[in-house]
Amino acid sequence: MPDIEKCDRLARHYGVTLDALLHDQNRVGHTALAPAPAGKHLWGAVTLGARGQIVIPKAAREMFDLKEGDRLIVLGDEGEGIALVKAEDFERKMQKALEMSQRPAEP
Repeated sequence: MPDIEKCDRLARHYGVTLDALLHDQNRVGHTALAPAPAGKHLWGAVTLGARGQIVIPKAAREMFDLKEGDRLIVLGDEGEGIALVKAEDFERKMQKALEMSQRPAEP
């Protein structure tokens, strides 16, 4: 069992949090997964309901300040999967991209 200093160095080397290194309990079915990099999360599996609804895990809702009635944009990439983004954040980023695209090119 490595001491705390070695654990800290290992976590930094692998780009994961110390907590993720020490409490590696991420599993999909019976398959153990490596700790997620710092800032990345795996909250587990959700079940798709009959009408396509899912329940976003509480920890994810709290981290991203999601509340009942919030609008989410559903994005998809056939090779990568589905992503959910708060509509206000998406709209703000799209507005910024539009503004930047309308600026004259710098010489």
